[in-house]
Amino acid sequence: MIISLLLSRLSFFQSISSTTIGVVSQTGISVNDIDVSPAQLLSSSQLVRRETTAHLVKDPSMAGPLLRLAFHDGATREQLDSTTFVGGPNGSVKYEIDWSENRGITRPLHLIEEIHATVEELSLADCIALAGAEAVEFAGGPSIKVRLGRKDATKADLKKRIRTLQKDTDRSLVETTLPSAGLDSDGLRFYFGALGLSEEQFVALCGAHDLGRHVTLLQMSKSCLKELTRDCLENAPVLMPFVAEDPDRFSNTYFKKLLEWNDRKIKLGEVAFIPTDVDLVVDKGLRRYVSKFARDKSAFYSSFKSAYQTIMDAGATTIKSY
Repeated sequence: MIISLLLSRLSFFQSISSTTIGVVSQTGISVNDIDVSPAQLLSSSQLVRRETTAHLVKDPSMAGPLLRLAFHDGATREQLDSTTFVGGPNGSVKYEIDWSENRGITRPLHLIEEIHATVEELSLADCIALAGAEAVEFAGGPSIKVRLGRKDATKADLKKRIRTLQKDTDRSLVETTLPSAGLDSDGLRFYFGALGLSEEQFVALCGAHDLGRHVTLLQMSKSCLKELTRDCLENAPVLMPFVAEDPDRFSNTYFKKLLEWNDRKIKLGEVAFIPTDVDLVVDKGLRRYVSKFARDKSAFYSSFKSAYQTIMDAGATTIKSY
């Protein structure tokens, strides 16, 4: 998933570590003990969105990586009881670059860090959430507003979940805070359900695979093929789209191609699905949403928007969305 589902996130208290932002009221926030008004938050959020768009105009292929960066920062949240959470959209992804699931996000992270340096009123986590939303809209997807006031972590989130989830099959085991690409449909239900998403929402979220590309071994140097280092993967000369048709545009093509794959009508090179993609169309309960979104782009956009907000607004402290 971007949100690439080639995904997967120190100690229990690390996500409750020292932070830079605290709640000041129901409308504003405090940054480093300085009150920030809603007007300042609006101005700063608009700046982040403008800067993100300006970069995307120059490099439209960055839309997918920016969305993936947002998901990888936000999806590491785990609920331990009714009031206790660890991880989530807190900027900790900057400390998690060495995770295998996070290969390919160095470029978008550096871009957002540059933008964040110009807006003292927002956390890095706020900037990541705003940029992911802006990338979706720039690529032709829905307009998504997000709440602000997230707290930046000072260490990496947990890579392994504190509590594992599993049903009857080996592939349903959810033991990492970023989802394994090998999860079956029950594993997907466990993983995304723990993030507060309905089946319809998480199927919609998977539609982000319509946007962006993944690493291949094509045209890699002999030295990289002999020893596949992180640098080799980060700088792979050939990237392939999950869905070959217009990989820099956000649309419902992903769902149409899943149905074609299921009907054995797909052509060689049209798609590069991973197991979690195929789960959506093989499982009858999930396939109904694939069919719905293939028919109705507006329904897909609406569900995707709510799914993105559910994940990325966790930990936000403002009531207003920007």
